[in-house]
Amino acid sequence: MSADVSETEEALDQLDPIEDAWLQQEPEVVEKLAKERLAKTPDDAQSHAWLGLALCVSAKTAAGQAALKKAFELIRVAEAKSSDADEKHILTWELHGIANRLVDTLAENPTLGLGAAQFIIDGLKLEHAPSLRMMSEDVAVREGDPIKAAGLLKRALVVDATDPESHYLAARLFARLGKKPQVLSHLQKALDNAAGTIAVRTLARFEPDFDGFRKDAEFTALIDLFPTDALLRPVYVALDGGDFATVAERCAAAAGSAANALDVLYPWREALELLLDQESGDDPALVTTLERVQGDIEAHEDLEEESPVYSRFCGDA
Repeated sequence: MSADVSETEEALDQLDPIEDAWLQQEPEVVEKLAKERLAKTPDDAQSHAWLGLALCVSAKTAAGQAALKKAFELIRVAEAKSSDADEKHILTWELHGIANRLVDTLAENPTLGLGAAQFIIDGLKLEHAPSLRMMSEDVAVREGDPIKAAGLLKRALVVDATDPESHYLAARLFARLGKKPQVLSHLQKALDNAAGTIAVRTLARFEPDFDGFRKDAEFTALIDLFPTDALLRPVYVALDGGDFATVAERCAAAAGSAANALDVLYPWREALELLLDQESGDDPALVTTLERVQGDIEAHEDLEEESPVYSRFCGDA
């Protein structure tokens, strides 16, 4: 490998110091670095953005919002001047990236998070799905207005039609209105797009908004965590119920009988690990079985095999 290539790869591996400071939750360092960069390049949009973010999370809200507005103004001017579609797309997503950092950082505090969301929508004039979703939740709870809340979610889904959290919230809102077709449609879309980001079926099982649909066959089939296969279903029901000894017994009996070995091996491993945790010791028989099961799992994974059944149960599919 040449020295030039090595130096290039090393440079790519290194984070920008200002981004590193942000990830380390050091807003005062971010503020300092951003101001230093702006002293050299007053119209650097990214530096204005970093400054705004740092000030906002440091409770210097007015100054932070002013810096963010300046960043958005500069990026939008660059976007308007560009004739390249790819560049326009990148600049648009820069705006969304800045907005994401702001709401993600402040979301742990409901009041600050909501204020940031409203600023993004009203102050920065950006149709931002996470902010619209946050505002929708607030309207639904604080104002008790599911129709107004659904309108905000509709805007969020215009921005990102595949956002599973927006679809899940829409399903909840339509459930309050008793609109079954919309509930099922949005739940299905949430499931189709979740891919491990939100455990839709698990959440839906305990969501009070869906209580009116608990006896509906289509709804219960959609949120059912468990496989329909007669061999596998009792295993997953026992695992869900915390009966790990039964899971281990059933998996041992089912080993070699399932069409997909991982459908049995994954819950078996989980049950064995939890049994060992409960016993707070190293039962030799359990340890030996666990080692054998782990070896079998690795052999199947080496062949790039998967278990949609286990993924569904875990909320990842």
